[in-house]
Amino acid sequence: MKKLILIYSLFFLAAGAQLSCKKELNALPSQSKVVGNAIIDQKTAEVALNGVYLRLAEGGDDRGTPSILWAENHEIVPTYLAGYITYPNGGSSLDENNRITGTDYRVESLWATYYSLLNAANGVIEQVSKLQDSQFSGARKSEIIAEARLLRAYGHHYLLRYFAQFYDLNSNYGVMLRKEFVTTNNISQKRSSVKESYDFILADLDDAIANCPTVSVNYYTNKWVAKALKARVLTIRGAAGDYQEVISLTKDIIQHSPYVLEGNLQDIFSTKGLDSKEVMLGLVPKVNQVSRSDAYFYRNSPSYTATPSLKALFENDPRSSWMIGVVGTEPDGILKYKGPKVEFSYALRLSEIYLLEAEAIVRSGGNLGEARTLLKTVQQHAGVTDFSEIDNAGTPDLLLIQIYKETARNLSFEDGQDWSALLRMPLPFVLSVKAAITDKNHFILPIPKDEFDKNPTIGDQNPGYSKN
Repeated sequence: MKKLILIYSLFFLAAGAQLSCKKELNALPSQSKVVGNAIIDQKTAEVALNGVYLRLAEGGDDRGTPSILWAENHEIVPTYLAGYITYPNGGSSLDENNRITGTDYRVESLWATYYSLLNAANGVIEQVSKLQDSQFSGARKSEIIAEARLLRAYGHHYLLRYFAQFYDLNSNYGVMLRKEFVTTNNISQKRSSVKESYDFILADLDDAIANCPTVSVNYYTNKWVAKALKARVLTIRGAAGDYQEVISLTKDIIQHSPYVLEGNLQDIFSTKGLDSKEVMLGLVPKVNQVSRSDAYFYRNSPSYTATPSLKALFENDPRSSWMIGVVGTEPDGILKYKGPKVEFSYALRLSEIYLLEAEAIVRSGGNLGEARTLLKTVQQHAGVTDFSEIDNAGTPDLLLIQIYKETARNLSFEDGQDWSALLRMPLPFVLSVKAAITDKNHFILPIPKDEFDKNPTIGDQNPGYSKN
């Protein structure tokens, strides 16, 4: 038990003990001394918040080089689960969703990554809340707490998506919510229901919308990012009134936020990076890191290759030439990030907001013409000129397929939105994309075996999986 508490404490220290409180993610923790009052004023609060962002980015060490290790968990795993990539020299457990187990290292890594983020965020929320308002300039105290709550909502949202029956509001298989910084008194925790999970996530996001800064550099969060994340959450919940609220949120972002669609989509990934005004939330690489390049182009060979499903998705699409191609001498590599901006990562772009609005319009029984216009706008910025498939999608079901396909093309290898969008489709369509999912139990992953060993009060394993 003491060992587990130490692990959680070190997670928080990775968030709090930074060399500088500057608004950047270029400093790893300078020491690992455990202290109970690391946050004593605005300066130390900013330092600790900066560390929560570092947890989001999965800041760590790559063969002796400080690096942002975001790509594997946030980009590659979900696209692999969706059936769009595989290993060039033999498969992985991720090829067969129904064969993934609670001892799979990918499953353990996802679980640990998001709970690391949650604990860091909770540490900031708890310690900053205890300080006097007079210790902060202006509204900065409430802003810091709101940013931490947004990042906590982000972590819980992805745990809901990967490890809970997000598609069933009546299910008891929800998230093991971490509402407090972990101590010996609260480390044992049972999972909540799906409804309780959504309620807690949305409460954090509503606070972030009310109290986050209105504007920020695009590697930090603000009210617009909070609204966008709320639109994501409501889209997967799909309860009464959710799609109308998604439409309201996305219209507000499109019409009033400072973000605009990039004129040429490829420029974001090849030359502009976070200089693009389309990027709502991105990640700055650390100096000299190569971890992300290696994730896609290790030793000038493709680390992963496109499956027939991904190649079919880009058939007759102008993006195929810069999305899939030869790496070194091997075909079917993933080229999306080939170029000088390869180490930059993207958690949220404005294109997604257009696509979420289009989907919400269709799912709420709205005007299909409005949804088509949004979809065409996104495709135009990606270089598409033939819109016949969109025009010929004369029913809501057919148009939803077109929206899904564009989401998968546009947002693949970006924070898992291709996988999330796939699972919002009917099961027969999901199985047509990746038959190895087999049934709805495998829309989600098993809770890691290690968690049951350390925290037996958590409850049952997800249906279709074993605790062992």
